[in-house]
Amino acid sequence: MQNRLCCKIHTRKPSPLALAIGSALSLMVTHAYAQTDNVQLPTLEVSAESEQTYHVEKSANVKLTQDLVDTPKTLTIVNEVLMQDQGVTNLQDALRNVAGVSTFAAGEGGGGNVTTGDTITIRGFDVNGSIYTDGIRDLSTYSRDIFNTEQIEVAKGSSGSLYGKGSAGGTVNLVTKSARTDRDFNSINLSYDQGGLGRITGDFNHKLSEDSALRINLLAQSGGDYLGNGEEEYQSIAIAPSYFLQLSDRTDLTLNLFHMQQDNTPVMGLPFVNAAAAAQLGIPEGPISKSNWDNYYGVKGRDFEEVDATSLTAIINHEVNEAWNLRSQTRIGTNERQSITTRPALLNLGNNSAPNYDGSVNVSPFMSQFSEDKLFVTQLDAIGEVYTGSVKHDLVVGAEVYRENKKIPVIDTSGITLSSNSVDLNHPDSVTATGTWQKDGYSSDTTAKGMAAYFANTATLNQYLQLSAGLRYEDFTAKGYKTSSGQQIHANTDADLISWHAGINVKPLQNGSIYASIANSQQPNATDLVLQGNANTTETYAKLDPLESLTKEIGTKWVFFDERLLLGAAVFETTKDVYDTVDNEITTSGEQRSRGFELSATGKVSDELSLIATYTRQNAKVTEDAPAANGNTTEGNGLNSAPDQSASIWMTYAKGPLTLGAGAEYNSGNTYWRQQRAFYETGSVTLVNAMASYEFTNQLKAQLNVSNLTDKEYVTDYSARGHFKPGDPRNIKLSLNYNF
Repeated sequence: MQNRLCCKIHTRKPSPLALAIGSALSLMVTHAYAQTDNVQLPTLEVSAESEQTYHVEKSANVKLTQDLVDTPKTLTIVNEVLMQDQGVTNLQDALRNVAGVSTFAAGEGGGGNVTTGDTITIRGFDVNGSIYTDGIRDLSTYSRDIFNTEQIEVAKGSSGSLYGKGSAGGTVNLVTKSARTDRDFNSINLSYDQGGLGRITGDFNHKLSEDSALRINLLAQSGGDYLGNGEEEYQSIAIAPSYFLQLSDRTDLTLNLFHMQQDNTPVMGLPFVNAAAAAQLGIPEGPISKSNWDNYYGVKGRDFEEVDATSLTAIINHEVNEAWNLRSQTRIGTNERQSITTRPALLNLGNNSAPNYDGSVNVSPFMSQFSEDKLFVTQLDAIGEVYTGSVKHDLVVGAEVYRENKKIPVIDTSGITLSSNSVDLNHPDSVTATGTWQKDGYSSDTTAKGMAAYFANTATLNQYLQLSAGLRYEDFTAKGYKTSSGQQIHANTDADLISWHAGINVKPLQNGSIYASIANSQQPNATDLVLQGNANTTETYAKLDPLESLTKEIGTKWVFFDERLLLGAAVFETTKDVYDTVDNEITTSGEQRSRGFELSATGKVSDELSLIATYTRQNAKVTEDAPAANGNTTEGNGLNSAPDQSASIWMTYAKGPLTLGAGAEYNSGNTYWRQQRAFYETGSVTLVNAMASYEFTNQLKAQLNVSNLTDKEYVTDYSARGHFKPGDPRNIKLSLNYNF
């Protein structure tokens, strides 16, 4: 049995990781100054040139062999240049550049959870189990920092043949930074904003020899109290070394290590006023008054979040001949998350039938989010080309073996005592906790194993026509238990997953394409390493067929201005099977559908002007649902976190040492469905952001970013447990970047 002292001490000795990062930083800086004579101005000029565009020609995914303009699928890439210009530091903020992607959580109004971890939907479908790092699934449930990320790739629609089991909405793939032998470079970035978030990152790449290089990325940050409640804080410290070695003329090895620790005091949300409370208290229904958004409704000493994530990846590339290459990638990883967070809600002294609100806030309820994840994955790909007559075939043949495990501990909080169980809504007193929580066993322990083989081919028949197809077979098994109603329920799931895609690409001109594609994906029980169901239904769910989705898409892509600007448009439809109960029998006959169209533009309009713009209009709803015993059905209801319209635009103008940028994000509003009705709607919101940077020298640059320029008040998430999550107010951030 384990326990943790409830009261959190903020003043403490540096952790071993902090000492390691400090030592690495000082060593890299010292070495860089010792090698000043080797730093050449052309290197800085090359870097500056690369910072002028947001357009990426090709995906880093080896299974996608064509340039983006010739890839018959909606694929948006958010690169490091764009993220630096916008000053974003985490995955959810970076994804706001991609319309149709909602980083507002699924909402407990729909059965999900307001959470401090990454919560992402694409076209109305949850993709939290389809987040990848370098093509390997990352099941960790924490807020991902992007200090070690080169670019983020969002593939929309069913993608089972590319990634395996997963979401109908698509995938999010983070591409990490790796050591390079082409040049030395060193960069330190310091920033501070109105939320009191102080942050330092370092990116150091050094050629050890002509055949080897070492790159180290570092992060340390603390702060983040954007609502001004005086308690919210997010501390992160991380190190990510990468080592490259050319083993021979044809073979190279890359080793990437990642380790991050987070020590946070998060806020789950603020009290929400329901209709009954509004009538009794004489206050408006909905979110509490903006004047109270800086109040703290948490419990000091009880609320906390700690994350410890580590992964080691080995990549071997081997050139077989001029036409074929082999690539092996193997990763082992662990992630542990511990979190207890208050669920503030107006105190009901009565019951649901006869509510009695006195205007106080109940701070006793909480959410505990504890998990322990382990991962082993190895992939082998053969990438090459062959000709059959005049037809060129770009081929990928590969295999994957994986083992994933998730444990959810049982947490006993009976040893924690609060100084008070409630506070005043308008003038809350400080509530503190004494005592400890204890971990005693596990409520869930699930292990998934899989073996997969896959094949993809893009056949270029001539300069006007391409055909593409892919097939993946995956043998998936999951075994484990969960605790429900005091019972430990064991179950096994076995599934043979067959995923595929097909597409046709017509190129009327060499700078454009018109395409049609179709693809599926499958999602077996325990895909996210938690068995479905309760004490009475877990074994039934385990025996059901996997949920299947199908995406159809017709689109066009064009590059202009010497292939510096990519324009795209597409219409799409995705249907997904969902669990349903028909005549008291659980089936997979329910269905959800998302249908709409998208527009996008990414790249450079001129030498000075760069932009990224995306727009999505969609209709996402439940299309099939058998009536319950009382006749109620969800058929016709919308999907959570699936706004009808969303858009994003960002533009920068660079002239000499000065760069100016501005943009806006639009969301027509999220609807949270509950009890066969639209229970809460956030309403539409438009956020305006801006930036300005100035390069004093080739080495030193200052940058100012302002997010939510108009200080818009808005809601990002809603919980049926009685609270909501407000969006961040206006935030001004100043950063300095030094290259040497």
